[in-house]
Amino acid sequence: MAEVIEQPFRLTNLDPVIAEADGTANLWSDIWKYQVPQGVALILKPQHSFSTYLEDTSPAEVGNPTCQVKIEKRDSSESDVLLVYGPDLYYASKEFQDKDLKARLRVPEAGVAINEREFLVIAAKDDATIDASDSYFEMYIAKVRKTIQA
Repeated sequence: MAEVIEQPFRLTNLDPVIAEADGTANLWSDIWKYQVPQGVALILKPQHSFSTYLEDTSPAEVGNPTCQVKIEKRDSSESDVLLVYGPDLYYASKEFQDKDLKARLRVPEAGVAINEREFLVIAAKDDATIDASDSYFEMYIAKVRKTIQA
């Protein structure tokens, strides 16, 4: 019988499964979209953290104090959506160094599972166009996988 193993997982914009797209000014735009591979699930818990750096096409860090960020869980058809972070001001999620100041996910204590083929999406809304290629993020979450059966 296969054993289920939960392990820490650092997800970043450099993951080969991540799809990225530039944002559209004044609209919620999917900047990064991660589709969970087969045989794996992600677990999001309240103690897990998220950090992001957003750059617009000026090119410079987003300076608009009203820029917002949110993270969603979407089913495989992208018709059902669960908000797991935000919407919150961009400045609340831009800390990368101090673990006590990093943004925390807003999920129930029991956590939220993002199962295989479902999506984890990071979206932003700003007055300017977000340049995804010069922006980045990291999430410290958990990954669940099954071991190979003998």
